[in-house]
Amino acid sequence: MTLPQAAKAATVGAMTGDEGAGGKGVANSPGAAMEPFSASQILAVADALPMPIAVVDRNLRYRFANAMMASFFDLPRSALIGRSMREILGDEMFANRSALLAAALGGQRQWFASEFEHRSRGLLAVQSEYIPQTGSSGEVESIVVIIQDVTEQRVAERALKESEARFRRIADFAPVLMWVTRLDRSRDFVNQAYLDFAGLRPDEVHRHDWKAWIHPDDFARIAQESLAGEASRQPFTLEGRFRRADGAWRWLRSVSSPRYGPDGELVGFIGAGFDITVAKEAELELRRQVAAQTAELGENEARLRGIFDSVREIIALLKPDGTVVQLNRTQSDWRDPRPEQAVGQKIWDSPTMTLFPEHHELLVDAVAVAARGGEFSRQIEMARDGQATAHLDISLRPVAGEDGAVTYILFEARDITELKAAQEQLRQSQKMEALGQLTGGIAHDFNNLLTVVVGGLDLIKKRVEDPRLLRYASNALEAAERGARLTAQLLAFSRVQRLEVKPVKVAPLIENMRPLLRNVLGPGIVKNFDLDGDPVTVMADPTQLELAVLNLAINARDAMPEGGRLLFRSVQLTVRGDSELEDGDYVELSIADSGTGMSEEVKARAFDPFFTTKEVGKGTGLGLSMVYGVARQSGGTARIESVAGEGTTVRLYFRRSEEDEAISADGPRLEARDGNQARVLVVDDDADVRHFIAVTLDDLGYAVREAGDGPAALDAFEQEAPDLVVLDFAMPGMNGAEVAKALLGRRPGQPILFVSGYSDTEEIRRVAPAAPLLAKPFRSQALDAAVRGALDGTVAA
Repeated sequence: MTLPQAAKAATVGAMTGDEGAGGKGVANSPGAAMEPFSASQILAVADALPMPIAVVDRNLRYRFANAMMASFFDLPRSALIGRSMREILGDEMFANRSALLAAALGGQRQWFASEFEHRSRGLLAVQSEYIPQTGSSGEVESIVVIIQDVTEQRVAERALKESEARFRRIADFAPVLMWVTRLDRSRDFVNQAYLDFAGLRPDEVHRHDWKAWIHPDDFARIAQESLAGEASRQPFTLEGRFRRADGAWRWLRSVSSPRYGPDGELVGFIGAGFDITVAKEAELELRRQVAAQTAELGENEARLRGIFDSVREIIALLKPDGTVVQLNRTQSDWRDPRPEQAVGQKIWDSPTMTLFPEHHELLVDAVAVAARGGEFSRQIEMARDGQATAHLDISLRPVAGEDGAVTYILFEARDITELKAAQEQLRQSQKMEALGQLTGGIAHDFNNLLTVVVGGLDLIKKRVEDPRLLRYASNALEAAERGARLTAQLLAFSRVQRLEVKPVKVAPLIENMRPLLRNVLGPGIVKNFDLDGDPVTVMADPTQLELAVLNLAINARDAMPEGGRLLFRSVQLTVRGDSELEDGDYVELSIADSGTGMSEEVKARAFDPFFTTKEVGKGTGLGLSMVYGVARQSGGTARIESVAGEGTTVRLYFRRSEEDEAISADGPRLEARDGNQARVLVVDDDADVRHFIAVTLDDLGYAVREAGDGPAALDAFEQEAPDLVVLDFAMPGMNGAEVAKALLGRRPGQPILFVSGYSDTEEIRRVAPAAPLLAKPFRSQALDAAVRGALDGTVAA
């Protein structure tokens, strides 16, 4: 039996005023004299209970409320009595509880938890119980409403379990027995704590003789004191030893008060019994009860202090003039480690706020607003030399007394530094996403243009014999391919670029980047290359690898504003027992600079997306994140070695491959050949791209038809099903994936070769996972290989 349960049962008896006779305390006297009933005595019992309690009648109007219930509604008791629950709770809250109230009026006890916005205390969490009370007719005449405020437990997330366990222990070891008796000492009502103590069933209570519990040594005294107390018709107290159901003797202290009928006649007593065994064993004089109550008060205060100090927010209670009355001890980097020294001082003169004088005037104004009954909230920065800036959300709210006057001000400060950082990351992410979409669209359109340029130059090379013209065409092709590499980097930035992992040799790739690195790094940086003389093949995307090296070179350059040395080195090594890499042979590419280096804190976050130490506007924080991603997607990893002031080395690891390096797309000149008259349908909304593909395939001996959009392609397909459909992805109206879905629906297994300025589309993989994809721009040789591969059932793109 918990303390709230015992309190509820006692209040039921105290509030209903049922007719009957009974004992006051543990013993009663049938010969007690008649005296007027004192309502203040019942109020005193109810007001002493540590929870809001009220009684409503069948019409759901308040007939009784203890002091805590009136305080709970911010109303004087007189303003609550007689008003309906709908008036007090409001329509919405009343509607939410109407079914529970109906069930209670039907005789069913109701318990529920709820949260609501209190008019003055903000969001509250409460546990409520509706206890139906029946009259002599057996019908429910009233409902006892009991509320327990659990807001602080909900708020104190970190201390919630400990707080709940502590509360249960207190309740379990502080049971309160309550009863209502008639003049013949029979019980009209006892609570669960009473039943548990006596080991009785409810149907045994009426005829039970409570005197059987009394210790023989205490029997005569208790009987005499009980008779005297009943005769006095005044509240009286008994203390003695009583046998519990398990045979243990427990000290109980009972408090009994007379109760009267409607005509003022004495009808019995109401009583409550407290187990004071521990107090009696600790102290043997009459003052032990006071000591026990003091200890309980101290424990409650300690519990509240524990909750108060465990919340993450800084909370302080101020007087209307800004003087600190109480505050919690939550520690923060920006807070003075001795917050208790602020008590008795103005909030703006506290040890913490004296460190931030720039907020003095703001706090003075905020206190003035709250003292006038208003609310104040503001976000401020707490900046100190040598420490990271903290962002706080502060608020000041008035706490009004029963008369409505502001008695205190509640000050709260919530650290929103991490929230601010998250918001900034989101803003940066959205900016990068928008920029990525823009660059992706530009790259796609540019790839279409490059396809026409590359294709036209390929056709020129096939049709001329003049060495000078061939050289001009080759030079133009080389420039166009550099443009293609640029668009690949744009697509990588926009993150629509699928990694084209293929066999590649690291050392020759770095050698080919020397001219680019020379231009990027400038003359102030000495560039050294120590590359593997017998390079082996690794699996990587060469374009992404070049971009990663370029990113690292730019970072190194920025770390050496006055110039320095940069070493590019590649070695072969064997890895065993590495926590991040599988056992096997790897190529390590390291890039070491003699720059400013990194602190341990910066190094730990260097690969985090959006993390940068550069000035605002000079870095996105994505460079090293992209480098790490390329290495991991290639089956390796990336690591950083750095000491502040001594430079930085970034090491990239790539798994060795047994495959040969990919053959360059710039193969021998294509010669017209017999395409076995395979029928190819070319679908592309760009007429120039479509023309280049058609002419090239026609030269190769294929029977070619063209379609400028999805509907035209479906019409051509209906007229004659081709052996292969060369299909662009990004088209207005029906895109390539939608056209492919329609074609495969009409002819399952139809060979399709996708061509696109985007090299990664989820739609293509969902609709035609086996279809090859040829990325624009492409050379005639690549188109020839892709078409043959698609017709042969092999992916050659």
